[in-house]
Amino acid sequence: MFTSEPSLAQRIERMIADTPIIDPHTHIRCDQPNAPDLASLMSYHWVQTELRAVGMPAADFAAELPADERVRRSIPYLRKMRNTATAWCLYRIFRDLFDFFDPDLTEANYRDLFDAVAKTGQDPTWAPTVLGERCHIETVVTSLGNRSADPAKNPANVLFRLDVHDLFSPGVTTGQTTKGAYYEALAQLLGERPATTEGLSRLVRDWLDRTVTGPVRFTNTHLPIEQRLLPPDAIETQRVLTQAANNGALSDPDIDVLVRFVTWQILGWHHDHQKAIQITVGAESNICDGKSIPRFQENWTSEMTRVFHHFGNARFDLMMASDLLTHETAILARKFPNVYASGYWSHNFFPATIEKIFGMRVQMAPMTKFSGFLSDASHVEWTYGKLQIVKKAIATSLSHLVPSGYYEEFDLPALLHQILHDTPRDLFNLSPA
Repeated sequence: MFTSEPSLAQRIERMIADTPIIDPHTHIRCDQPNAPDLASLMSYHWVQTELRAVGMPAADFAAELPADERVRRSIPYLRKMRNTATAWCLYRIFRDLFDFFDPDLTEANYRDLFDAVAKTGQDPTWAPTVLGERCHIETVVTSLGNRSADPAKNPANVLFRLDVHDLFSPGVTTGQTTKGAYYEALAQLLGERPATTEGLSRLVRDWLDRTVTGPVRFTNTHLPIEQRLLPPDAIETQRVLTQAANNGALSDPDIDVLVRFVTWQILGWHHDHQKAIQITVGAESNICDGKSIPRFQENWTSEMTRVFHHFGNARFDLMMASDLLTHETAILARKFPNVYASGYWSHNFFPATIEKIFGMRVQMAPMTKFSGFLSDASHVEWTYGKLQIVKKAIATSLSHLVPSGYYEEFDLPALLHQILHDTPRDLFNLSPA
């Protein structure tokens, strides 16, 4: 029997499969790393976005509905998004992890899959099997809030980041802190009602000293595209603090004064301690019922460049949602020793976009300045599914560059090891303590 030789792209995919990987941005909960049921697996926000786009009513997503009912209500709409990369990801999870080989999920065939996911949802060996054996992922980073109160449920290869979204953009990202409640939330977080700029600076820095330590290796913030990182006005900040400490009402412009001061202190702390801060940018959030859209402003790069230069000892890692920033980001990583780029986030996580982004970065920025993968996944099954897309996209991108003479095939294993493992390890200080 004659068999054809694997193509160059297939050979590169196999190289990636043999490479240890670090995933520096997930939302996996240590108490429940596995999807507990099929409804949870299908409720990943990317899937929900597309189900809503094809007409699925919001009421059909209600958490109060039984898991079985939520799946059944999703099935007719899932067919309408079957062509997308998100659906490809989902069905690849079904096929590879749960042996579901049918072309579509239907009311006639979903029951066995439903039972299979429920079974692995209760299996404590499932997460390390998927991450370790199926993904070859060595280290995972998740939000500090996802750490388990039970130390036994926090594996040694799961490290943490501190999310500071609400300190940078209150009321815009998570919705947990409204803009008007910023001062009170800040006082609760810091354990004291700051009344002076000196006191606020000390409290913020002491809090970071206590928090970003041990298994907590870096911080992360979402930065809406309209957000500005500008130097604070100490006199105005003191006025606002005096007013707030005396229980005076603060206007939105007053809150902006406080935010500017607090964010500058956070950036200064990272500069002083030579720490990394991961920034998700390139999106406008909460547009029309909470939707997010990719957006770019012409002066963004020059404004942020001044921040990168001013805090030259901090390491800035950029996760981009707007493809329009691809070129600028690669140039920043090429020019500035303290600027990096990671993965493909939000509106960029599609094969054609990943191929383009990777192809530009790999030719423009040194391989120690960009990371090749991050999943942004809430369960390990989605880490697996997203890795399959990235494997194919990177392999396709490199398979165009090798025949063109830019790389030799024997150079690729070292390149892949650097961008998938060594760069995120070194950038975020993810070596074992």
